[in-house]
Amino acid sequence: MFRPKGFTVFILFFVSQYCFAQYDGVNGESTESNPTVEQRKKRTDPADTLIDDYEDRPSILDNTDLYKAIEFNTNGNQNLLYLAFDPQAGVALNDQFFLGGGVNLGLFNAYGMGGFFGFSRIVVNKIFLQAEYRTINTYLIQENQRGWVSSPIFMVGYAYDDDMSSWGSIGISVNGNFSRNMPFGALVYRIGVRF
Repeated sequence: MFRPKGFTVFILFFVSQYCFAQYDGVNGESTESNPTVEQRKKRTDPADTLIDDYEDRPSILDNTDLYKAIEFNTNGNQNLLYLAFDPQAGVALNDQFFLGGGVNLGLFNAYGMGGFFGFSRIVVNKIFLQAEYRTINTYLIQENQRGWVSSPIFMVGYAYDDDMSSWGSIGISVNGNFSRNMPFGALVYRIGVRF
């Protein structure tokens, strides 16, 4: 027995994934782009009917900006290959304070390295201080096997542009077990690019 109501519901569910809709905005204008942080800070739209205390208490999302970057380093030595890439993401709470984290992907003397890290960075006049905590899975020299090592790392760096689109940094790891299994020992240096 054929049931047209059930068949109609089935067809509507099946076809709904191919349907599209368009939202033209409150005033029918769809050309408005996503406002930047500066535009949101200077909002003067009187169309809101609710009481707007934005000037007195802006939202935290209006003061933050997404942060995406990659850092890399290598040793340039013919006898020992070391190459590491650190893609990272986070938020820039303002032009001076960054919070983020990422993953470490690397190659150290024909052994793969991988791990993760979190960092905070304070920038003052193109000079920045960075504190991070890094955990890496690599080949442990003394144990003669793969394993995890972790260390806090303290760095100082220089941002080449005002918006911190590229930088160089140098620092030191404070855990001896971590330092023994890195190609430069306790010394850490990186070059970064923001995109």
